[in-house]
Amino acid sequence: MMMSMTRGKTKKKSRLPSYVFMIINTIVWGAALIVVKPAFEATTPFRFLLYRYIIAAILATPLLFHFLPKIKNLKKTLAKITLLEILGGTIALSLLYSGLNLTSAIEASLITTTTPIFVSIFAVATLKEKEEKHEVVGMAIAFAGTLLLTLFPLLNGYATIKDISLTGNLLIVGQNIATALYFILAKKHYQKLPKIFIATISFYVCLITFASLSAFETGGITQLLSAIHQDLQHLSVWVTGGYMAVFGSIIGLTAYLKGQEGIEASEATLFTYLQPLIYLPLGFWLLSEKIYPLQIGSLLIILLGVVIAQRRSWR
Repeated sequence: MMMSMTRGKTKKKSRLPSYVFMIINTIVWGAALIVVKPAFEATTPFRFLLYRYIIAAILATPLLFHFLPKIKNLKKTLAKITLLEILGGTIALSLLYSGLNLTSAIEASLITTTTPIFVSIFAVATLKEKEEKHEVVGMAIAFAGTLLLTLFPLLNGYATIKDISLTGNLLIVGQNIATALYFILAKKHYQKLPKIFIATISFYVCLITFASLSAFETGGITQLLSAIHQDLQHLSVWVTGGYMAVFGSIIGLTAYLKGQEGIEASEATLFTYLQPLIYLPLGFWLLSEKIYPLQIGSLLIILLGVVIAQRRSWR
């Protein structure tokens, strides 16, 4: 009996560092879209992401030289990280920030809150995590709430909801799918790798890909340099780029990767549901964005689904 209790305490204690990392991630990423939104009055999503990763790559350069000599099978490892970070970085962030450029920051944040639903689906398919009846019911309810959020412009009428776009919402749902697949693959392939090293390589991958996308967007290198010169005259670009480089990239991504090491992939993403405590008041206060009853109702439906799906774990 005594031995059983000791084991239980040890297991509980061993999960605490993961919970701390996930709370840090929740705060940092919860504020992210609210902080970033003002920058799109001065620049485009691709160029903003380019600035973000220029700063992040410069700050992380000492870490790169520290870890490179310690990594076994370096070429193979770099190839694996590059492919995964194109999915989780380039593709997912392109969808997210293109969507954010079209819809409100609160609406975008609410939709990204539903990422765990997609993670659970991929977890069942790839990690063979079993789903019980109450989990299936909970996921179905949460998915219904996600659908309400996504179709919010249609349900309320475009004439009265000018700051929210169906196209933007759909792009962010696409980001949810790409991010969920990335998290599942990262859980499988990144177990034995230093998480700060993975994050550092991710910065360089995103720097190269978003530089290429920005050059294509503006029509060439010369046009891109001219656009960058104009962008950097706006304080909002510097502030938001710096926040996302340091907190969104270095601290946020590393905290997530470290946090999910000691807990299940589906449990790690549950911390996403704490993010409304960050972005709802920030969006109202900093951006003066409206919070609509249907948005709150959809969020409550999603949370109800989560409670039903996770009731055994919480008990």
